[in-house]
Amino acid sequence: MAGISQNPWLLGLLGDDRVLRSPSPMMHQAALAQAGLFGYYLPLRLESADLKAAVLGLAALGFQGLNVTAPHKETIAPFLASLSKEAETIGAVNTLLSSPDGYVGYNTDAKGFAAAYLHNPPGQKALVFGAGGAARAVIQALKSKNLAVVVAARNPEAALKLAQRFEETAITLDDLAKAPPFPVVVNASSASYPADLNPLPKVTVAADGLVVDINYGRSDNYWTSLAKASGARFEDGLGMLAHQARLSFNLWTKEDLGLSPFAGALAVYLREGVVRPVGRP
Repeated sequence: MAGISQNPWLLGLLGDDRVLRSPSPMMHQAALAQAGLFGYYLPLRLESADLKAAVLGLAALGFQGLNVTAPHKETIAPFLASLSKEAETIGAVNTLLSSPDGYVGYNTDAKGFAAAYLHNPPGQKALVFGAGGAARAVIQALKSKNLAVVVAARNPEAALKLAQRFEETAITLDDLAKAPPFPVVVNASSASYPADLNPLPKVTVAADGLVVDINYGRSDNYWTSLAKASGARFEDGLGMLAHQARLSFNLWTKEDLGLSPFAGALAVYLREGVVRPVGRP
């Protein structure tokens, strides 16, 4: 176990207003404590127009590592010193690591998704709904397990562009309604409830299939109903969140703590239904 540092670890999460409700500070604060490292993981709300200034400023302030969430995963790359091979392939960044030249961008979402849900996929084909930064990581994870991917989105042009990037197939919502059952369905968009899905995608899921909504804290939504109607297994995004957090923390600190501190913090989040203040490390 690492000793107590004289200088605090400065870590954080860049995103929009949603960072203020994220359990990520709880997870990483617990991990810092378990590793015996003095430091803070802070939610940092950021407007897109301020992204470049924030990256330079956080580097000047000595932040050793950062996570990146919506809406900055695809737009932060131009302000970084370099990208890891995986982040460059995916085209989205969720983790920053400080270096003498600036921040290096990584993507731990893809490996986190695979570790959480793809130990034994129930088939060889997957539908990914969504065309943003999270969808890119999900597609990369599915391809790493040799699953064929079909991409659908409310914006058909965006779905086609994303599918072509990964040399996979796009499908329109009209054709999706006629498609045979999918063994794996992943909602990689921010929309979970029917009111937010316009038009509503009509999807058939295999009876022994898997439905994943990468969002969390949204019970009784369209994707849970879809799984229930088909007799499929449903998973929300908390598994992915824990696994990608473990990978990010290891990247920053070289400490591999397993899932324990991250899963433990999420258990508190689920039990209490609120995000605790960061408080003292």
